[in-house]
Amino acid sequence: MGWGDALAMARKELLRRPGRAVLTMVSVALAASLLTALIAIATTARTRVLDQITNGGPLASISVSAAAPNPSQAGLDNPTPGNAKPITPAALAAMRALHDVTSVLPVVQDRVIIVPPARPPSGSRLCVAPKPVTRCGAPPTGAVTPITVAPYSDTIVGVDLRKPTSVPVSLLAGNYPATGSMTEVDVTQSYLSHLGIAEADAHEIVGTDVEIGAFSVVGRGFRIGLRWTTAEIVGVVDQQAGSGQILAYPALVLTDFAWTETGRSFGDRDAPTSPYAAVLVEADQLAHVEAVRTAIAAVGYSSSAPQDVVVSVEKYLHVIEIILTAIGAVALVIAALGIANALLAAVRERRREIGVMKAIGARDRDIMRTFLIEAGFLGLVGGALGSGLGIAVFYGIGEIANSYLAAQALPGVPITLAWEIPIGAIVGAMVISVGAGAIPARRASRVAARQAVEA
Repeated sequence: MGWGDALAMARKELLRRPGRAVLTMVSVALAASLLTALIAIATTARTRVLDQITNGGPLASISVSAAAPNPSQAGLDNPTPGNAKPITPAALAAMRALHDVTSVLPVVQDRVIIVPPARPPSGSRLCVAPKPVTRCGAPPTGAVTPITVAPYSDTIVGVDLRKPTSVPVSLLAGNYPATGSMTEVDVTQSYLSHLGIAEADAHEIVGTDVEIGAFSVVGRGFRIGLRWTTAEIVGVVDQQAGSGQILAYPALVLTDFAWTETGRSFGDRDAPTSPYAAVLVEADQLAHVEAVRTAIAAVGYSSSAPQDVVVSVEKYLHVIEIILTAIGAVALVIAALGIANALLAAVRERRREIGVMKAIGARDRDIMRTFLIEAGFLGLVGGALGSGLGIAVFYGIGEIANSYLAAQALPGVPITLAWEIPIGAIVGAMVISVGAGAIPARRASRVAARQAVEA
């Protein structure tokens, strides 16, 4: 019996019992699709995501403090800064001229008076009037007791938000202020806490107005003058750019700072001389962060960077890759058990047929070859169908993930699939199927011709 005869007999057997063959192939296909999708997802997470976050971006960001470097701690991930040192325009220009630097974003701050909120949205439980704070309009019918918060002092932080991925800011609700806006701001979770509002109710803040008062000494005898700005709260953020509850574009903060700085002409020695509280420097690659930090120290400033985070992320992604691959492998083993069970049943049902084949001259290896061809065909077809389904699932999940990243104002991850993954899944399914069919095939080859015919 040659290979052609064995193939013909295997094909005939599969066509004679199509229901069993289809169910077996479906189990292999589902296992192969799971394996393909999981390995593709794990590989993308390990390569594409890491490439995305190491090729610039937040993890290649360096925070420069308004302080001199501390040489004894230069190698630490978050060193203790040295003595306070104002950040000057000349220092910013020097940082922008550094090699391997893609962006330099100064963070400006000013101390202000905050009166929240000046205009409550319809139906809100916020109804504090800024002047005077003891007077509040009647709340809507059925509304809860209105919140009354007295004016308090805090900090307004200004940073360029046109590239949110380059700054340590995450949007929790609403939107970022319009580019360069002087009348729109975001607030932090600390602002919500100050008003006694849970993060889950952050939407109540969006749409309200807040009065921001920059103060300055405006006359002899330290007479204080306030410059008021009414700004609309358009979003709630979690930000580590600066230590303030109000986040805005730099133009608004610089205007307030200029007002505060004028107090020096009236003897206010405590008035700040520089609006820059920190600088966010982004290296072009994670591998260049240490060199850029060394150059920043040469300029004369302390810096910190989360360089160890990527190492930890890579280790965890490797663990996830192992787990996902193991899950897919278990699914294939389960499918292999199904193939073994189906072929063992076929051996029992075809004992007489096997006996006849042996009686007319078929050898043990011919019988074994027929059953292995059946198993290999089931694995090949099931693996091919499963790989196709797994690829579709992978790209579908990729689109969903990138839609989510786009909604969070984050760059998407390139969704590409290495050709080795589906080919490997098909070959793996076929090999496991042949291995699963080895025991039934061996049992079939050992059936005695006379006993099988007489059975």
